[in-house]
Amino acid sequence: MTITKTSIIDFFSKTKVIFATIAAIITFSITMYNQFKGSKTTEISGIVGLDNVNDPVDAVVRISSPISQATETDAKGHFKFKIDNCQTDTFLLVVQNNRTKTVTKQNEYVNASQGRKDIVVLFDSNMKNGGVYTTMDTSRHYRKAPNLKKLFQGLLH
Repeated sequence: MTITKTSIIDFFSKTKVIFATIAAIITFSITMYNQFKGSKTTEISGIVGLDNVNDPVDAVVRISSPISQATETDAKGHFKFKIDNCQTDTFLLVVQNNRTKTVTKQNEYVNASQGRKDIVVLFDSNMKNGGVYTTMDTSRHYRKAPNLKKLFQGLLH
């Protein structure tokens, strides 16, 4: 078999060239989009209090699973994390009271697209200084099923 000019022209017919050009343009466009698209930031914030939310606690708040970040509470006991490209929806918060060195751990559910701004971590005055406690998972309250009876009553009235 010899390679001739006509065999080369037949191989690179117009339809094959058009198809290859379109595929190259699509691949290039996807590459450029992925290169320059903005990253989505998820905000996780809440408050750390003693016995009730009105008594702020000076504390270090850490996310230890699945990522690792830390922040300190402000004068009012508020904390805030901003996470880029959040890939999970459950976090382990580890909070250490700076005054008593008491540590509390709790799992929190966070919607990766909306974030979560209502997390409450409470220290009890009965907690032993330097102790480690696992507190109630407040994510159950966040994800609880709606009360169907109240929902139907609201629709009928």
